[in-house]
Order: sequence, then C-alpha cells, then structure tokens
Amino acid sequence: MDNLSSLATDDLTFEEALRELEEVVSALEAGQVPLERSLELLQRGQELAGRCEITLSQAELTLQQLVLTPDGELVAEEIEDDEEDEE
Repeated sequence: MDNLSSLATDDLTFEEALRELEEVVSALEAGQVPLERSLELLQRGQELAGRCEITLSQAELTLQQLVLTPDGELVAEEIEDDEEDEE
C-alpha cells in the first residue's frame, strides 16, 4: 500500500474502490505507517468509502424483481425494502 491509487475515485469500479479501501484499512490497522501517511490514507479511505456508498445507493435504486402476474405475464417491480416492512 505504498502507492495511493492515482485514479480519481469516480474512475474506479465498485470492486476496485472496495479492494483499495480494504488495503487502506489494513495499513491503518497495522499501525506501521507514519502520522502523515496515516492522514493521507485516512483521507483516501474516506473518498473510497464515499464512492462505494454512492455506487451501492445507485444500485439499490435500480433493483427490480420480475413478478408473474395472475394472467401469466412477467412484469418488473421495485424490490421492497425489508426495513420499511418492519416499521
């Protein structure tokens, strides 16, 4: 984890951002990096976490399920949020 990715977080796929975020967390948890480097890693980690959160939120908005209607037609419906059902 010596080199922070030079890519802007917007240019990373979800998988790339998550992988790099895991590397950042591991480096910080190891506690073997100087303070200045820790601050750089923390900032990059926050950027990556934000990117992952945006990507997951967008995916959640687009999730749909196919439902078979009584007349045998398949229609797409939004997937209901389980948390809303619990309220």
